[in-house]
Amino acid sequence: MKKTLMLTEYMTSVMEALRRSEQYSTAHVYSSVIHSVSAYAGRDFPLSGLTPVFLKDYEDYLILQKGLSWNTSSTYMRCLQSVYNRALRSQEVPFIAQLFKGVFTGVKRNHRRALRVEDMRRLLCESPVQVECSSSKDLEPPVSSEKGTNTHKARTCMELMIRLQGMCFVDLAFLRKSDLKNGYLMLRRHKTRMPLCIRITDEIRRLASFYKSNDSSSPYLLNILDGHLRGYAAYRDYQCKLRRFNAALKCLARERHVCVSVSTYCARHTWATQAKYCGIPTAVISEGLGHASVTTTEAYLKSFENGVLDRANAQVTAYIFNGKMRKRRCAEKTGSHPVVNKLLCR
Repeated sequence: MKKTLMLTEYMTSVMEALRRSEQYSTAHVYSSVIHSVSAYAGRDFPLSGLTPVFLKDYEDYLILQKGLSWNTSSTYMRCLQSVYNRALRSQEVPFIAQLFKGVFTGVKRNHRRALRVEDMRRLLCESPVQVECSSSKDLEPPVSSEKGTNTHKARTCMELMIRLQGMCFVDLAFLRKSDLKNGYLMLRRHKTRMPLCIRITDEIRRLASFYKSNDSSSPYLLNILDGHLRGYAAYRDYQCKLRRFNAALKCLARERHVCVSVSTYCARHTWATQAKYCGIPTAVISEGLGHASVTTTEAYLKSFENGVLDRANAQVTAYIFNGKMRKRRCAEKTGSHPVVNKLLCR
């Protein structure tokens, strides 16, 4: 008689396989899902117990009772979907048509991660009272307290991520000396393995020089990570540095009177959103971010502010019902959003 396949046991075996292949972040998600499902169900149950009714009730539990965001719930659902598909391929569970159709497995746009230009400038400027940022050539490494050192490093890394096409912190931290070739950074993204090629400007070179690794035995370009650690120890070191960086960013935001939540994600989302406002095509933004799909990029892009859309609608309806419109007036009304200008001022 065939043994009943239990969800926790099966997911644990997959999680251990992920750890052996050094996919520690994915393994961490699996661990979180195992604990969450066990807390919800109150017991272990067969993998075949994943039914549309169970999944919908579990989603309601995550959203309504635990207060998780839709994107976090979606991450959990995609994890369960991956487990189900893996078991299905090995014919260990029966096929259920559209099993995950009733639950959300997509990505909702998170507009809060994209900062306004004014907030980003205030965050990166040398003085808390400045509105415009000073030139990078005026920056000097800190010599004050440890707290001041941490916030200065956080500001420098944030500016680097902006200048490096919205590079995420994991890619910045794992930049290797070998990635620097003929004035370009040529690397593959840590998450998607998509290639990136970024020209090194004088500003980038100057900022990177503040915190470059002077350890000849370390493979890393910057002194963010311990270059002597490998495997799970290296993953733990990265997680520790990520937490410290986010804490330093929150401290920096308080010092600069930026009254919104600031994290490592802000550089990436802000770069993508402002690229959209500058009229850069989504496909180009996608390649600049190193996304495997334009769909992923679209989740990053913040919609135009209501005021911009209100003025755009007024211009369109005025043109439809009143006839001619001067291009100059149109440009004045739509302000600094060239995409809207191009569409409305033809």
